[in-house]
This record gives sequence, C-alpha cells and structure tokens, in this order.
Amino acid sequence: MLNRRRPAKTSEERMFDTCEALYPKLSYGRCCQNCLSEWRVRPAQHIHHIFPRKCLHLRFDPYNLIPLCAECHEKIHAGKATEAITEEHREKLQKLYNRDIKSVCLLRGITKEELWAEQYRVMKGLILS
Repeated sequence: MLNRRRPAKTSEERMFDTCEALYPKLSYGRCCQNCLSEWRVRPAQHIHHIFPRKCLHLRFDPYNLIPLCAECHEKIHAGKATEAITEEHREKLQKLYNRDIKSVCLLRGITKEELWAEQYRVMKGLILS
C-alpha cells in the first residue's frame, strides 16, 4: 500500500496520489443516492466505497463509488443500512473484488499507473463544475 505521508517517488505513486485527491470531489453538487432511493433529496457530503478502499483496483473506480450524505454514510458503516444499488451492480463489483490488482492489470495488459490514470480520467469527467 502506498503511504500518503511521504512524497511520491515514482510516477505510479504520483498517479495514485492524484486519484486520492480527486475522488472526494465526486460528491460536489450531487445528491445522496440512498436518500434518493427513498424519494428524499439531500446533498451528498461523502463518497462511499462500496467495496473497501484496500481493494486497490476498485479504490478509484467510479462504479465502486457512491455519493452519500453524512447520515447515510454513517448508517452504512454501522451496519444499519446498505448501499442503494442494484443486485446486478453488486454482483459485477463482487466479481472484480475477487481478483487482485495484479491479475486485473495482467488481464487488461496495463500497469497499475495506467489503471489509475484511466480511472482518474473517468472521475475527472464525472465531476460537476
């Protein structure tokens, strides 16, 4: 795992740090997806990882990120609620989660840096101005 406290030495570490700084901005101007599923409109303040951040190949994948209000985010982490996503969405993520980052990169013929660069470009395109 890359250490955020020390300066990035490699281009791979720099790309990781760039993604790490960008993904929280996905909540800007968005509504909480769990509240919307209950016909309530509340601004999102957090971006929740459906599968844990330790899963490096899903860490910055927008398909694994969901905007939530602070209350819903807290409920999910306390085990009192689940993410408002379809079963199909969860199954696709589960299949990806069951792989490691090395096998994902080998399968796609790319490096970790290229994977994070791709996810960065997608995230950048999703940020509301």
